[in-house]
Amino acid sequence: MASVRAVLEFLADSTLKTGLPVPVPMEEVYSWAIPLGLPRSGRVHLYTGALYQLMPYIERLGRYLESLEGSRSAAAILRLARALIAAPRFTRTLLSPEPQALERPRAILSRIARFLGAAGYYVAYPYEGDLYSGVLLYDMGLDDAFAEVASRVYRVLKEAGAEEIVTVDPHTTHVMRSVYPKYVDGYDLEVRNYLEVLAEAVDSGRVRLRPRVREVVIHDPCFYARYEGIIEEPRRILRAAGVEVREPRRSGRMTYCCGGPVESISPRLASKIAETRLSELREESKTVVVMCPICYANLSRANRLGLRIIDIAEAFDVEV
Repeated sequence: MASVRAVLEFLADSTLKTGLPVPVPMEEVYSWAIPLGLPRSGRVHLYTGALYQLMPYIERLGRYLESLEGSRSAAAILRLARALIAAPRFTRTLLSPEPQALERPRAILSRIARFLGAAGYYVAYPYEGDLYSGVLLYDMGLDDAFAEVASRVYRVLKEAGAEEIVTVDPHTTHVMRSVYPKYVDGYDLEVRNYLEVLAEAVDSGRVRLRPRVREVVIHDPCFYARYEGIIEEPRRILRAAGVEVREPRRSGRMTYCCGGPVESISPRLASKIAETRLSELREESKTVVVMCPICYANLSRANRLGLRIIDIAEAFDVEV
């Protein structure tokens, strides 16, 4: 239990002090957007909540925690890590993801921004203001820390002129649309997910897609399917692109968990859950499409079945 408490304290301290749950330089969050030249202010903002960008670091942290699980030294090591929060470059070196692991989320976010542009959604981007939403703090019951983070994120977005935000992952979508209004006085941001925007554009004929894969088995993330009702949109998009969509035994609102975000406090349990889910998915296809960076990380780490796991944004292209 001491190590669990230490993990939560580390995540909370880092988020409050740096704006990110893993203390890495802020340019790691926004560097993907610089080549696109997205404006800094505007009515509609693309807000990522940094989850895609941070997953390579969080995944490496999860591997460290798994190796420490059950160790008496785990809590002491995490206390040392808390002392290094003020040195993000050292932390980045310590976790040191492979270069390709860092490039993949950047490429996914670039693709999403291009999808939105093709749909006629010309978004601004907050760059240094693309702070972590604090959703894990909320999940773990750290209400005071979460409330402080929520107020900070809302203030930064409003100062940039945002009236509407477009989110890119289920955790950030849920917390910004359904949780922030309970914690932030006067909260008035309209929140849409990019899959909802793209599905509308596809349905209306404004956007045409072409496939990059032939068929997939779809894994619904819990926060989309159970809390935000985003179930049919990804299927409509994939089918419009000409991708055959296969359903696992548990899908839609009855989807099965990938194991996250419990990997932060019980990595071995998370791996067992992911292995169960992978066995179900393999029954339908060797190519799995996910819609959440946490799902991708958990399923990939437990993937001993040789499955190909891709993000939905990697499954199709926009026809130009």
